[in-house]
Amino acid sequence: MKRLTAKYHLTHEETKKLERTFVDSNHYDEVIDYDCDVYTESGQPLLFFRKNYIDYEVIKKAYKSLEKAAAVTNNRGAASGGELRVGILKSGKKSKMNYIYDQETNKKLNIQSGIVGYFDRAAHYDFCRTTKFTKENLKEFQKAIPLIKAVDKGFQDLVPERYRKQKGMAKGTHPNFVIEDTAFTTVTVNKDWRTAVHTDDGDYSEGFGNLVAYCKDIEPVLFVLPRFRIAVDLRTCDLLLADVHQYHGNTEIIKKTEDSVRLSFVMYYRENMWKCGSPSEELKRHQLNQRRVAQEFAGIN
Repeated sequence: MKRLTAKYHLTHEETKKLERTFVDSNHYDEVIDYDCDVYTESGQPLLFFRKNYIDYEVIKKAYKSLEKAAAVTNNRGAASGGELRVGILKSGKKSKMNYIYDQETNKKLNIQSGIVGYFDRAAHYDFCRTTKFTKENLKEFQKAIPLIKAVDKGFQDLVPERYRKQKGMAKGTHPNFVIEDTAFTTVTVNKDWRTAVHTDDGDYSEGFGNLVAYCKDIEPVLFVLPRFRIAVDLRTCDLLLADVHQYHGNTEIIKKTEDSVRLSFVMYYRENMWKCGSPSEELKRHQLNQRRVAQEFAGIN
Protein backbone atom coordinates (compact mmCIF):
# COMPACT_ATOMS: atom_id res chain seq x y z
CA MET A 1 0.00 0.00 0.00
CA LYS A 2 1.41 3.36 -0.98
CA ARG A 3 1.21 6.26 1.48
CA LEU A 4 1.71 9.83 0.31
CA THR A 5 2.10 13.17 2.05
CA ALA A 6 0.31 15.95 0.17
CA LYS A 7 2.05 19.29 0.25
CA TYR A 8 0.20 22.59 0.37
CA HIS A 9 0.79 24.39 -2.92
CA LEU A 10 -1.75 27.14 -2.27
CA THR A 11 -2.92 28.98 0.81
CA HIS A 12 -6.55 28.70 1.85
CA GLU A 13 -7.21 32.18 0.52
CA GLU A 14 -5.59 31.40 -2.84
CA THR A 15 -7.61 28.19 -3.14
CA LYS A 16 -10.84 29.96 -2.25
CA LYS A 17 -10.33 32.25 -5.23
CA LEU A 18 -10.78 29.17 -7.45
CA GLU A 19 -14.29 28.62 -6.09
CA ARG A 20 -16.94 28.31 -8.84
CA THR A 21 -14.24 27.80 -11.51
CA PHE A 22 -13.51 24.54 -13.34
CA VAL A 23 -10.36 22.48 -12.95
CA ASP A 24 -8.22 21.04 -15.73
CA SER A 25 -4.66 19.76 -16.22
CA ASN A 26 -3.30 23.09 -14.98
CA HIS A 27 -4.53 22.30 -11.47
CA TYR A 28 -2.74 19.04 -10.71
CA ASP A 29 0.71 17.48 -11.03
CA GLU A 30 0.01 13.90 -10.00
CA VAL A 31 -2.80 11.49 -10.89
CA ILE A 32 -3.56 8.72 -8.43
CA ASP A 33 -4.86 5.59 -10.15
CA TYR A 34 -3.59 2.99 -7.67
CA ASP A 35 -4.37 1.95 -4.10
CA CYS A 36 -3.18 4.81 -1.97
CA ASP A 37 -3.58 6.59 1.39
CA VAL A 38 -2.88 10.33 1.40
CA TYR A 39 -2.32 12.59 4.41
CA THR A 40 -1.62 16.30 4.67
CA GLU A 41 1.71 17.66 5.92
CA SER A 42 0.07 18.11 9.33
CA GLY A 43 -0.86 14.41 9.40
CA GLN A 44 -4.57 14.82 8.72
CA PRO A 45 -6.28 12.22 6.51
CA LEU A 46 -6.90 13.66 3.04
CA LEU A 47 -8.01 10.77 0.83
CA PHE A 48 -8.05 7.00 0.59
CA PHE A 49 -8.39 5.31 -2.79
CA ARG A 50 -8.99 1.68 -3.71
CA LYS A 51 -9.16 0.31 -7.23
CA ASN A 52 -11.94 -2.17 -8.06
CA TYR A 53 -13.20 -2.23 -4.49
CA ILE A 54 -16.90 -2.44 -5.45
CA ASP A 55 -18.38 -5.45 -7.22
CA TYR A 56 -19.44 -4.45 -10.74
CA GLU A 57 -22.92 -5.98 -10.53
CA VAL A 58 -23.55 -4.13 -7.26
CA ILE A 59 -22.77 -0.69 -8.66
CA LYS A 60 -24.51 -1.41 -11.96
CA LYS A 61 -27.68 -2.37 -10.08
CA ALA A 62 -27.49 0.85 -8.08
CA TYR A 63 -27.01 2.83 -11.29
CA LYS A 64 -30.14 1.34 -12.85
CA SER A 65 -32.23 1.89 -9.73
CA LEU A 66 -31.11 5.45 -8.88
CA GLU A 67 -30.39 7.02 -12.27
CA LYS A 68 -33.75 8.82 -12.31
CA ALA A 69 -33.04 10.30 -8.88
CA ALA A 70 -30.69 12.74 -10.61
CA ALA A 71 -33.37 15.17 -11.73
CA VAL A 72 -32.88 18.59 -13.31
CA THR A 73 -32.24 21.19 -10.61
CA ASN A 74 -30.86 24.68 -10.16
CA ASN A 75 -29.94 24.84 -6.49
CA ARG A 76 -26.55 23.19 -6.11
CA GLY A 77 -24.59 26.33 -5.19
CA ALA A 78 -20.93 26.89 -5.95
CA ALA A 79 -20.51 23.38 -7.40
CA SER A 80 -22.58 24.48 -10.40
CA GLY A 81 -20.00 27.12 -11.27
CA GLY A 82 -22.42 30.01 -11.43
CA GLU A 83 -23.60 32.84 -9.20
CA LEU A 84 -26.28 32.34 -6.55
CA ARG A 85 -28.85 35.11 -6.44
CA VAL A 86 -32.55 35.79 -5.98
CA GLY A 87 -34.67 34.75 -8.95
CA ILE A 88 -36.92 37.19 -10.81
CA LEU A 89 -40.46 36.14 -11.71
CA LYS A 90 -42.08 36.91 -15.08
CA SER A 91 -44.05 39.63 -13.31
CA GLY A 92 -40.76 41.33 -12.44
CA LYS A 93 -41.10 40.60 -8.72
CA LYS A 94 -38.41 38.87 -6.74
CA SER A 95 -38.85 35.15 -6.18
CA LYS A 96 -38.70 33.57 -2.74
CA MET A 97 -36.16 31.12 -4.18
CA ASN A 98 -32.49 31.56 -5.01
CA TYR A 99 -31.12 30.20 -8.28
CA ILE A 100 -27.73 29.67 -9.91
CA TYR A 101 -27.04 31.85 -12.95
CA ASP A 102 -24.28 31.71 -15.53
CA GLN A 103 -22.25 34.86 -14.89
CA GLU A 104 -21.64 35.42 -18.61
CA THR A 105 -25.01 34.55 -20.21
CA ASN A 106 -27.17 35.42 -17.18
CA LYS A 107 -29.16 32.23 -17.78
CA LYS A 108 -30.08 29.69 -15.13
CA LEU A 109 -27.63 26.82 -14.83
CA ASN A 110 -29.50 23.54 -14.74
CA ILE A 111 -27.72 20.33 -13.77
CA GLN A 112 -28.88 16.77 -13.01
CA SER A 113 -28.63 15.96 -9.33
CA GLY A 114 -30.87 14.51 -6.65
CA ILE A 115 -31.00 13.38 -3.04
CA VAL A 116 -32.02 9.95 -1.81
CA GLY A 117 -32.40 8.64 1.70
CA TYR A 118 -33.31 11.18 4.38
CA PHE A 119 -33.01 14.90 4.95
CA ASP A 120 -33.11 17.20 7.96
CA ARG A 121 -35.12 20.37 8.55
CA ALA A 122 -34.53 23.20 6.11
CA ALA A 123 -35.99 26.60 5.25
CA HIS A 124 -38.73 25.24 2.99
CA TYR A 125 -39.28 22.02 4.94
CA ASP A 126 -39.50 22.52 8.68
CA PHE A 127 -39.47 18.79 9.38
CA CYS A 128 -37.12 15.84 8.92
CA ARG A 129 -38.29 13.65 6.08
CA THR A 130 -37.76 10.84 3.65
CA THR A 131 -36.71 12.35 0.32
CA LYS A 132 -39.30 12.45 -2.44
CA PHE A 133 -37.52 9.97 -4.69
CA THR A 134 -37.06 7.48 -1.85
CA LYS A 135 -40.68 7.76 -0.76
CA GLU A 136 -42.07 7.34 -4.27
CA ASN A 137 -39.52 4.71 -5.40
CA LEU A 138 -38.84 2.70 -2.26
CA LYS A 139 -38.20 -0.59 -4.07
CA GLU A 140 -35.69 1.08 -6.39
CA PHE A 141 -33.96 2.71 -3.43
CA GLN A 142 -33.71 -0.66 -1.68
CA LYS A 143 -31.93 -2.12 -4.72
CA ALA A 144 -29.09 0.33 -4.06
CA ILE A 145 -28.63 -0.72 -0.42
CA PRO A 146 -25.92 -3.32 -1.26
CA LEU A 147 -23.79 -0.55 -2.79
CA ILE A 148 -24.34 1.73 0.19
CA LYS A 149 -23.37 -1.06 2.58
CA ALA A 150 -20.26 -1.90 0.55
CA VAL A 151 -19.12 1.73 0.76
CA ASP A 152 -19.94 1.76 4.48
CA LYS A 153 -17.68 -1.26 4.96
CA GLY A 154 -14.87 0.46 3.03
CA PHE A 155 -15.27 3.57 5.18
CA GLN A 156 -15.05 1.47 8.33
CA ASP A 157 -11.94 -0.39 7.16
CA LEU A 158 -10.00 2.51 5.67
CA VAL A 159 -10.75 5.43 8.00
CA PRO A 160 -11.78 3.74 11.27
CA GLU A 161 -11.45 6.78 13.54
CA ARG A 162 -13.62 8.99 11.32
CA TYR A 163 -16.04 6.10 10.81
CA ARG A 164 -16.37 5.56 14.56
CA LYS A 165 -17.39 9.18 15.07
CA GLN A 166 -19.85 9.20 12.18
CA LYS A 167 -21.36 5.84 13.11
CA GLY A 168 -21.80 7.19 16.63
CA MET A 169 -23.84 10.07 15.22
CA ALA A 170 -25.91 7.60 13.20
CA LYS A 171 -26.57 5.47 16.28
CA GLY A 172 -27.74 8.60 18.09
CA THR A 173 -30.23 9.34 15.31
CA HIS A 174 -33.77 8.01 15.06
CA PRO A 175 -33.47 4.76 13.03
CA ASN A 176 -36.17 5.93 10.61
CA PHE A 177 -33.71 8.54 9.33
CA VAL A 178 -30.62 6.35 8.90
CA ILE A 179 -29.94 4.16 5.85
CA GLU A 180 -30.21 0.72 7.44
CA ASP A 181 -27.23 -0.22 9.60
CA THR A 182 -24.75 2.24 8.07
CA ALA A 183 -23.09 5.55 8.97
CA PHE A 184 -25.12 7.33 6.28
CA THR A 185 -28.40 9.20 6.20
CA THR A 186 -28.22 10.57 2.69
CA VAL A 187 -26.86 9.97 -0.80
CA THR A 188 -26.42 12.66 -3.46
CA VAL A 189 -26.74 11.28 -6.98
CA ASN A 190 -25.16 13.32 -9.81
CA LYS A 191 -25.58 12.54 -13.51
CA ASP A 192 -23.13 13.83 -16.13
CA TRP A 193 -22.33 16.80 -13.91
CA ARG A 194 -18.92 18.42 -13.99
CA THR A 195 -18.70 20.11 -10.62
CA ALA A 196 -16.81 23.38 -10.24
CA VAL A 197 -14.41 23.99 -7.35
CA HIS A 198 -16.36 23.92 -4.08
CA THR A 199 -16.51 22.45 -0.60
CA ASP A 200 -19.36 20.27 0.63
CA ASP A 201 -21.60 21.58 3.37
CA GLY A 202 -24.42 20.18 5.47
CA ASP A 203 -22.55 16.94 6.18
CA TYR A 204 -21.01 15.88 9.48
CA SER A 205 -17.66 17.67 9.68
CA GLU A 206 -15.94 14.96 11.74
CA GLY A 207 -16.90 12.29 9.20
CA PHE A 208 -15.59 11.78 5.68
CA GLY A 209 -16.79 12.00 2.09
CA ASN A 210 -17.56 8.66 0.40
CA LEU A 211 -17.64 8.61 -3.41
CA VAL A 212 -18.19 6.00 -6.12
CA ALA A 213 -19.21 6.38 -9.76
CA TYR A 214 -20.68 4.29 -12.55
CA CYS A 215 -18.99 5.28 -15.81
CA LYS A 216 -19.92 4.08 -19.30
CA ASP A 217 -18.12 5.11 -22.51
CA ILE A 218 -16.49 8.27 -21.18
CA GLU A 219 -12.96 9.57 -20.99
CA PRO A 220 -11.44 9.45 -17.46
CA VAL A 221 -12.97 12.05 -15.14
CA LEU A 222 -10.59 13.21 -12.43
CA PHE A 223 -11.45 14.30 -8.90
CA VAL A 224 -9.07 17.21 -8.26
CA LEU A 225 -7.85 18.84 -5.04
CA PRO A 226 -6.23 22.01 -6.42
CA ARG A 227 -4.69 23.13 -3.14
CA PHE A 228 -2.59 19.97 -3.13
CA ARG A 229 -2.28 19.66 -6.92
CA ILE A 230 -3.48 16.05 -6.70
CA ALA A 231 -6.04 14.30 -8.90
CA VAL A 232 -7.73 10.90 -8.57
CA ASP A 233 -8.81 8.83 -11.58
CA LEU A 234 -12.16 7.55 -10.25
CA ARG A 235 -13.70 4.84 -12.42
CA THR A 236 -16.46 2.26 -12.14
CA CYS A 237 -15.96 -0.03 -9.11
CA ASP A 238 -13.35 2.27 -7.51
CA LEU A 239 -13.83 3.66 -3.99
CA LEU A 240 -12.72 7.16 -3.01
CA LEU A 241 -12.91 8.45 0.55
CA ALA A 242 -11.95 12.12 0.75
CA ASP A 243 -12.02 15.19 2.96
CA VAL A 244 -14.73 16.99 1.00
CA HIS A 245 -14.31 20.08 3.17
CA GLN A 246 -11.19 20.75 1.13
CA TYR A 247 -11.84 22.56 -2.15
CA HIS A 248 -12.37 20.06 -4.95
CA GLY A 249 -13.90 19.71 -8.41
CA ASN A 250 -14.07 17.42 -11.45
CA THR A 251 -12.43 17.61 -14.84
CA GLU A 252 -14.53 17.73 -18.00
CA ILE A 253 -16.86 14.83 -18.82
CA ILE A 254 -16.10 13.78 -22.40
CA LYS A 255 -18.58 11.28 -23.83
CA LYS A 256 -17.63 8.74 -26.48
CA THR A 257 -21.12 7.65 -27.58
CA GLU A 258 -24.75 8.74 -27.34
CA ASP A 259 -25.24 6.22 -24.55
CA SER A 260 -22.33 7.51 -22.48
CA VAL A 261 -23.10 8.27 -18.84
CA ARG A 262 -21.44 9.07 -15.54
CA LEU A 263 -23.54 8.61 -12.42
CA SER A 264 -21.76 9.43 -9.17
CA PHE A 265 -22.91 8.62 -5.64
CA VAL A 266 -21.81 10.72 -2.65
CA MET A 267 -22.72 9.18 0.71
CA TYR A 268 -22.72 11.08 3.98
CA TYR A 269 -24.40 11.86 7.31
CA ARG A 270 -26.43 15.07 7.40
CA GLU A 271 -25.05 17.00 10.37
CA ASN A 272 -28.40 17.86 11.96
CA MET A 273 -30.18 14.53 11.59
CA TRP A 274 -29.57 13.75 15.26
CA LYS A 275 -32.11 16.45 16.09
CA CYS A 276 -34.91 14.60 14.29
CA GLY A 277 -37.71 13.05 16.28
CA SER A 278 -39.77 10.08 15.16
CA PRO A 279 -41.72 10.50 11.89
CA SER A 280 -44.92 11.06 13.89
CA GLU A 281 -43.19 13.70 16.04
CA GLU A 282 -41.86 15.45 12.95
CA LEU A 283 -45.34 15.43 11.40
CA LYS A 284 -46.86 16.90 14.56
CA ARG A 285 -44.17 19.59 14.65
CA HIS A 286 -44.89 20.48 11.04
CA GLN A 287 -48.64 20.67 11.63
CA LEU A 288 -48.16 22.93 14.66
CA ASN A 289 -45.90 25.24 12.65
CA GLN A 290 -48.42 25.39 9.81
CA ARG A 291 -51.16 26.25 12.26
CA ARG A 292 -49.01 28.98 13.82
CA VAL A 293 -48.34 30.51 10.41
CA ALA A 294 -52.04 30.39 9.54
CA GLN A 295 -52.94 32.12 12.80
CA GLU A 296 -50.42 34.86 12.18
CA PHE A 297 -51.79 35.33 8.66
CA ALA A 298 -55.31 35.57 10.07
CA GLY A 299 -54.23 37.99 12.78
CA ILE A 300 -55.10 35.58 15.57
CA ASN A 301 -53.08 36.05 18.74
